[in-house]
Amino acid sequence: MANIHILGAGAVGLSFAFHLSGKHQITILTRKSKKQPFYYQENALKEKIDAKVIEVSSLRPQTKIDTCMIFVKSYQLNDAFKTIQPFLSQHANLIISHNGITDLSTISKVLTSTQSLFFISTSRGALKPTYNEVKQTGIGDTFFGACNDAAKNKVSDVFDSLIAESILPSAIHHNINLLRWQKLMVNIAINPLTALEQIPNGQLLKPQYAIKVMNLLNEACLIANHLGINITLKQALNNAYTVMRQTRLNNSSMAQDIKQGRQTEIGAICGYIVNEAEKLGVNVPHNKALLKAIKQIELV
Repeated sequence: MANIHILGAGAVGLSFAFHLSGKHQITILTRKSKKQPFYYQENALKEKIDAKVIEVSSLRPQTKIDTCMIFVKSYQLNDAFKTIQPFLSQHANLIISHNGITDLSTISKVLTSTQSLFFISTSRGALKPTYNEVKQTGIGDTFFGACNDAAKNKVSDVFDSLIAESILPSAIHHNINLLRWQKLMVNIAINPLTALEQIPNGQLLKPQYAIKVMNLLNEACLIANHLGINITLKQALNNAYTVMRQTRLNNSSMAQDIKQGRQTEIGAICGYIVNEAEKLGVNVPHNKALLKAIKQIELV
Protein backbone atom coordinates (compact mmCIF):
# COMPACT_ATOMS: atom_id res chain seq x y z
CA MET A 1 0.00 0.00 0.00
CA ALA A 2 1.34 3.42 -1.00
CA ASN A 3 0.59 6.87 0.39
CA ILE A 4 -0.68 8.92 -2.54
CA HIS A 5 -1.48 12.63 -2.45
CA ILE A 6 -3.84 13.92 -5.15
CA LEU A 7 -3.79 17.65 -5.88
CA GLY A 8 -6.90 18.69 -7.77
CA ALA A 9 -10.40 17.71 -6.71
CA GLY A 10 -11.85 17.88 -10.20
CA ALA A 11 -13.74 15.09 -11.93
CA VAL A 12 -10.68 13.16 -13.09
CA GLY A 13 -8.78 13.64 -9.83
CA LEU A 14 -11.69 12.36 -7.75
CA SER A 15 -12.26 9.44 -10.13
CA PHE A 16 -8.64 8.36 -9.71
CA ALA A 17 -8.86 8.92 -5.95
CA PHE A 18 -11.79 6.51 -5.70
CA HIS A 19 -10.21 3.72 -7.73
CA LEU A 20 -6.79 4.08 -6.12
CA SER A 21 -8.29 4.08 -2.62
CA GLY A 22 -9.10 0.38 -2.95
CA LYS A 23 -5.41 -0.49 -2.58
CA HIS A 24 -3.72 2.68 -1.35
CA GLN A 25 -3.97 5.38 1.28
CA ILE A 26 -5.24 8.54 -0.41
CA THR A 27 -4.99 12.17 0.65
CA ILE A 28 -6.87 14.73 -1.45
CA LEU A 29 -5.30 18.19 -1.33
CA THR A 30 -7.71 21.10 -1.77
CA ARG A 31 -7.29 24.87 -1.92
CA LYS A 32 -10.12 25.57 0.52
CA SER A 33 -11.29 23.82 3.66
CA LYS A 34 -14.09 21.35 2.92
CA LYS A 35 -15.71 19.37 5.71
CA GLN A 36 -17.94 17.35 3.41
CA PRO A 37 -16.62 13.98 2.17
CA PHE A 38 -16.34 13.25 -1.55
CA TYR A 39 -18.56 10.70 -3.30
CA TYR A 40 -18.12 8.63 -6.45
CA GLN A 41 -20.98 7.29 -8.55
CA GLU A 42 -20.88 4.70 -11.31
CA ASN A 43 -24.21 3.60 -12.76
CA ALA A 44 -26.67 3.56 -9.83
CA LEU A 45 -24.06 2.86 -7.15
CA LYS A 46 -22.87 5.85 -5.12
CA GLU A 47 -20.00 5.41 -2.65
CA LYS A 48 -17.98 7.59 -0.34
CA ILE A 49 -14.38 8.07 -1.47
CA ASP A 50 -12.11 6.62 1.22
CA ALA A 51 -9.62 9.47 1.46
CA LYS A 52 -8.30 12.07 3.86
CA VAL A 53 -9.06 15.61 2.70
CA ILE A 54 -6.79 18.48 3.75
CA GLU A 55 -5.94 21.99 2.59
CA VAL A 56 -2.66 22.44 0.77
CA SER A 57 -1.97 25.47 2.97
CA SER A 58 -2.12 23.25 6.06
CA LEU A 59 0.85 21.11 5.00
CA ARG A 60 3.66 21.40 7.52
CA PRO A 61 7.33 22.02 6.60
CA GLN A 62 8.28 18.55 7.80
CA THR A 63 5.68 16.89 5.55
CA LYS A 64 7.26 14.63 2.93
CA ILE A 65 5.21 13.40 -0.02
CA ASP A 66 6.41 10.25 -1.78
CA THR A 67 3.82 10.16 -4.58
CA CYS A 68 1.83 13.16 -5.77
CA MET A 69 -0.66 13.19 -8.63
CA ILE A 70 -1.58 16.61 -10.01
CA PHE A 71 -4.90 16.77 -11.83
CA VAL A 72 -5.41 20.44 -12.71
CA LYS A 73 -6.03 22.55 -15.81
CA SER A 74 -3.02 23.09 -18.06
CA TYR A 75 -2.80 26.78 -17.17
CA GLN A 76 -2.82 25.89 -13.44
CA LEU A 77 -0.01 23.32 -13.62
CA ASN A 78 3.02 25.49 -12.84
CA ASP A 79 1.37 27.16 -9.85
CA ALA A 80 0.19 23.78 -8.56
CA PHE A 81 3.71 22.40 -8.84
CA LYS A 82 5.22 25.37 -7.01
CA THR A 83 2.76 24.76 -4.19
CA ILE A 84 3.66 21.10 -3.77
CA GLN A 85 7.37 21.07 -4.73
CA PRO A 86 8.77 21.94 -1.26
CA PHE A 87 7.07 18.87 0.21
CA LEU A 88 8.29 16.29 -2.29
CA SER A 89 10.56 13.65 -0.78
CA GLN A 90 14.04 12.91 -2.11
CA HIS A 91 12.82 10.04 -4.29
CA ALA A 92 9.31 11.34 -4.95
CA ASN A 93 7.10 10.31 -7.85
CA LEU A 94 5.35 13.30 -9.42
CA ILE A 95 2.54 12.30 -11.76
CA ILE A 96 0.74 14.96 -13.81
CA SER A 97 -2.24 14.90 -16.14
CA HIS A 98 -3.96 17.65 -18.11
CA ASN A 99 -5.42 18.39 -21.52
CA GLY A 100 -3.32 19.83 -24.31
CA ILE A 101 0.45 20.29 -24.30
CA THR A 102 2.47 22.47 -21.92
CA ASP A 103 6.20 23.00 -21.55
CA LEU A 104 7.33 20.57 -18.85
CA SER A 105 10.91 21.80 -18.83
CA THR A 106 10.20 24.33 -16.08
CA ILE A 107 9.17 21.46 -13.81
CA SER A 108 11.90 19.05 -14.94
CA LYS A 109 14.64 21.61 -14.24
CA VAL A 110 13.51 22.08 -10.63
CA LEU A 111 13.24 18.39 -9.77
CA THR A 112 16.35 16.66 -8.42
CA SER A 113 18.03 13.80 -10.26
CA THR A 114 16.25 11.29 -7.98
CA GLN A 115 12.74 12.75 -8.30
CA SER A 116 10.66 11.16 -11.05
CA LEU A 117 8.25 12.95 -13.38
CA PHE A 118 5.48 10.96 -15.07
CA PHE A 119 2.54 11.85 -17.31
CA ILE A 120 -0.87 10.20 -17.39
CA SER A 121 -3.10 10.42 -20.44
CA THR A 122 -6.63 9.23 -19.83
CA SER A 123 -9.90 9.22 -21.74
CA ARG A 124 -11.98 8.23 -18.71
CA GLY A 125 -15.15 10.28 -18.72
CA ALA A 126 -16.31 11.90 -15.49
CA LEU A 127 -18.68 14.68 -14.47
CA LYS A 128 -19.05 16.67 -11.25
CA PRO A 129 -22.75 17.47 -10.68
CA THR A 130 -21.83 19.09 -7.35
CA TYR A 131 -18.57 20.11 -5.66
CA ASN A 132 -18.21 16.91 -3.63
CA GLU A 133 -19.62 14.38 -6.12
CA VAL A 134 -18.15 12.81 -9.23
CA LYS A 135 -20.08 10.66 -11.66
CA GLN A 136 -18.30 8.25 -13.99
CA THR A 137 -19.66 8.66 -17.53
CA GLY A 138 -17.21 6.65 -19.62
CA ILE A 139 -14.37 4.15 -19.19
CA GLY A 140 -11.59 4.85 -21.67
CA ASP A 141 -7.93 3.89 -21.90
CA THR A 142 -5.29 5.28 -19.56
CA PHE A 143 -1.61 5.46 -20.50
CA PHE A 144 1.34 6.11 -18.19
CA GLY A 145 4.70 7.46 -19.35
CA ALA A 146 8.05 8.68 -18.02
CA CYS A 147 9.12 12.30 -18.55
CA ASN A 148 12.66 12.34 -17.10
CA ASP A 149 15.58 9.95 -16.60
CA ALA A 150 14.69 9.12 -13.01
CA ALA A 151 11.19 8.13 -14.13
CA LYS A 152 12.45 6.04 -17.03
CA ASN A 153 14.52 3.94 -14.64
CA LYS A 154 11.49 2.87 -12.62
CA VAL A 155 8.45 3.37 -14.86
CA SER A 156 7.54 -0.33 -14.78
CA ASP A 157 7.82 -0.59 -10.99
CA VAL A 158 5.76 2.53 -10.38
CA PHE A 159 3.10 1.52 -12.88
CA ASP A 160 2.81 -2.01 -11.48
CA SER A 161 2.65 -0.86 -7.85
CA LEU A 162 0.35 2.16 -8.24
CA ILE A 163 -1.67 2.04 -11.43
CA ALA A 164 -1.97 -1.40 -13.01
CA GLU A 165 -4.47 -3.00 -10.64
CA SER A 166 -6.47 0.12 -9.78
CA ILE A 167 -6.99 1.98 -13.06
CA LEU A 168 -8.40 -0.25 -15.80
CA PRO A 169 -7.76 -0.46 -18.66
CA SER A 170 -4.25 1.01 -18.44
CA ALA A 171 -0.79 0.47 -19.90
CA ILE A 172 2.73 1.92 -20.03
CA HIS A 173 3.54 4.13 -23.00
CA HIS A 174 7.29 4.35 -23.70
CA ASN A 175 7.25 7.44 -25.95
CA ILE A 176 6.11 10.38 -23.84
CA ASN A 177 6.19 12.93 -26.67
CA LEU A 178 4.04 10.72 -28.85
CA LEU A 179 1.73 10.03 -25.89
CA ARG A 180 1.18 13.73 -25.23
CA TRP A 181 0.58 14.44 -28.91
CA GLN A 182 -1.93 11.59 -29.14
CA LYS A 183 -3.85 13.09 -26.23
CA LEU A 184 -3.62 16.53 -27.86
CA MET A 185 -5.16 15.15 -31.07
CA VAL A 186 -8.11 13.72 -29.15
CA ASN A 187 -8.54 17.03 -27.31
CA ILE A 188 -8.49 18.97 -30.59
CA ALA A 189 -11.08 16.68 -32.18
CA ILE A 190 -13.50 16.70 -29.26
CA ASN A 191 -13.19 19.56 -26.80
CA PRO A 192 -13.65 22.77 -28.83
CA LEU A 193 -16.52 21.50 -30.98
CA THR A 194 -18.43 20.04 -28.03
CA ALA A 195 -17.84 23.30 -26.13
CA LEU A 196 -19.19 25.47 -28.95
CA GLU A 197 -22.16 23.23 -29.68
CA GLN A 198 -22.75 22.25 -26.01
CA ILE A 199 -23.19 18.60 -26.95
CA PRO A 200 -21.98 15.28 -25.49
CA ASN A 201 -18.87 13.73 -27.06
CA GLY A 202 -20.88 11.08 -28.88
CA GLN A 203 -22.76 13.66 -30.94
CA LEU A 204 -19.53 14.27 -32.87
CA LEU A 205 -19.98 10.83 -34.43
CA LYS A 206 -22.69 12.35 -36.63
CA PRO A 207 -21.66 12.89 -40.29
CA GLN A 208 -22.22 16.64 -40.07
CA TYR A 209 -19.07 17.02 -37.94
CA ALA A 210 -16.80 14.71 -39.96
CA ILE A 211 -15.24 17.39 -42.18
CA LYS A 212 -14.58 19.72 -39.25
CA VAL A 213 -12.88 16.97 -37.24
CA MET A 214 -10.80 15.89 -40.22
CA ASN A 215 -9.67 19.44 -41.02
CA LEU A 216 -8.63 20.12 -37.43
CA LEU A 217 -6.66 16.89 -37.16
CA ASN A 218 -5.11 17.25 -40.59
CA GLU A 219 -3.58 20.58 -39.49
CA ALA A 220 -2.45 19.10 -36.18
CA CYS A 221 -0.80 16.16 -37.93
CA LEU A 222 0.98 18.55 -40.29
CA ILE A 223 2.48 20.45 -37.34
CA ALA A 224 3.33 17.22 -35.50
CA ASN A 225 5.18 15.87 -38.53
CA HIS A 226 7.12 19.15 -38.89
CA LEU A 227 8.22 18.70 -35.27
CA GLY A 228 9.33 15.11 -35.80
CA ILE A 229 6.25 13.46 -34.24
CA ASN A 230 5.11 10.58 -36.43
CA ILE A 231 1.31 10.62 -36.34
CA THR A 232 -0.74 9.98 -39.46
CA LEU A 233 -4.17 11.47 -40.06
CA LYS A 234 -5.64 7.95 -40.11
CA GLN A 235 -4.19 7.20 -36.66
CA ALA A 236 -5.39 10.51 -35.24
CA LEU A 237 -8.90 9.98 -36.58
CA ASN A 238 -9.07 6.40 -35.30
CA ASN A 239 -7.99 7.48 -31.81
CA ALA A 240 -10.41 10.42 -31.72
CA TYR A 241 -13.41 8.40 -32.86
CA THR A 242 -12.57 5.60 -30.43
CA VAL A 243 -12.67 8.09 -27.54
CA MET A 244 -15.88 9.64 -28.87
CA ARG A 245 -17.52 6.20 -28.73
CA GLN A 246 -16.05 5.31 -25.33
CA THR A 247 -17.20 8.59 -23.79
CA ARG A 248 -20.26 9.19 -25.95
CA LEU A 249 -22.43 10.28 -23.00
CA ASN A 250 -19.75 12.47 -21.44
CA ASN A 251 -19.60 16.24 -21.67
CA SER A 252 -16.00 17.30 -22.33
CA SER A 253 -14.19 19.38 -19.74
CA MET A 254 -14.18 22.33 -22.12
CA ALA A 255 -17.93 22.04 -22.70
CA GLN A 256 -18.40 22.08 -18.92
CA ASP A 257 -16.04 25.05 -18.55
CA ILE A 258 -17.97 27.10 -21.10
CA LYS A 259 -21.29 26.19 -19.51
CA GLN A 260 -20.02 27.22 -16.06
CA GLY A 261 -18.33 30.41 -17.28
CA ARG A 262 -14.81 29.20 -16.48
CA GLN A 263 -11.51 29.66 -18.30
CA THR A 264 -10.82 26.84 -20.75
CA GLU A 265 -7.66 25.00 -21.80
CA ILE A 266 -8.01 26.10 -25.44
CA GLY A 267 -4.60 27.81 -25.24
CA ALA A 268 -2.88 24.44 -24.70
CA ILE A 269 -5.00 22.69 -27.34
CA CYS A 270 -5.81 24.60 -30.55
CA GLY A 271 -3.66 27.44 -29.22
CA TYR A 272 -0.64 25.15 -29.06
CA ILE A 273 -1.07 24.19 -32.73
CA VAL A 274 -1.51 27.84 -33.74
CA ASN A 275 1.62 28.94 -31.85
CA GLU A 276 3.78 26.17 -33.29
CA ALA A 277 2.40 26.84 -36.77
CA GLU A 278 3.38 30.51 -36.51
CA LYS A 279 6.95 29.53 -35.60
CA LEU A 280 7.06 27.25 -38.64
CA GLY A 281 5.37 29.69 -40.99
CA VAL A 282 2.50 27.26 -41.61
CA ASN A 283 -1.17 28.22 -41.99
CA VAL A 284 -3.68 26.40 -39.75
CA PRO A 285 -6.97 28.27 -40.36
CA HIS A 286 -9.29 25.68 -38.79
CA ASN A 287 -7.46 25.53 -35.46
CA LYS A 288 -7.08 29.30 -35.51
CA ALA A 289 -10.80 29.77 -36.06
CA LEU A 290 -11.72 27.50 -33.16
CA LEU A 291 -9.18 29.19 -30.89
CA LYS A 292 -10.77 32.54 -31.66
CA ALA A 293 -14.32 31.22 -31.26
CA ILE A 294 -13.67 29.71 -27.83
CA LYS A 295 -11.79 32.80 -26.64
CA GLN A 296 -14.77 34.95 -27.62
CA ILE A 297 -17.25 33.01 -25.49
CA GLU A 298 -15.21 31.83 -22.48
CA LEU A 299 -15.79 33.69 -19.23
CA VAL A 300 -18.76 35.50 -20.82
